[in-house]
Amino acid sequence: MVELQMALNVRKNSSPGPDRIHYDMIRHLSKESLAALLAYFNRLWKDSHFPSEWKRAEVIPLLKPGKDPSLPSSYRPIALTSCLGKTFERLVNKRLVYFLEQH
Repeated sequence: MVELQMALNVRKNSSPGPDRIHYDMIRHLSKESLAALLAYFNRLWKDSHFPSEWKRAEVIPLLKPGKDPSLPSSYRPIALTSCLGKTFERLVNKRLVYFLEQH
């Protein structure tokens, strides 16, 4: 459970992806719900699966400071991805780094 808590506490404020799930929503789950989420993540890890919904991104243009909004070059794209997907990616990353450091 500590592993999941650490992954959730890395990002404080982040916009939700296409699923509209915020980090705060996940952080405020009950202990039982967090345990179920961790069990789900562990199952995904065991099955080497990454849900296709988490691979989707919503790309939105963000106006660069002080730039002319009428010019397309004045914008930079940002991709909003699933907070659940990013949390799972953090767990996988931590596990891989741990494995590599041990071997």
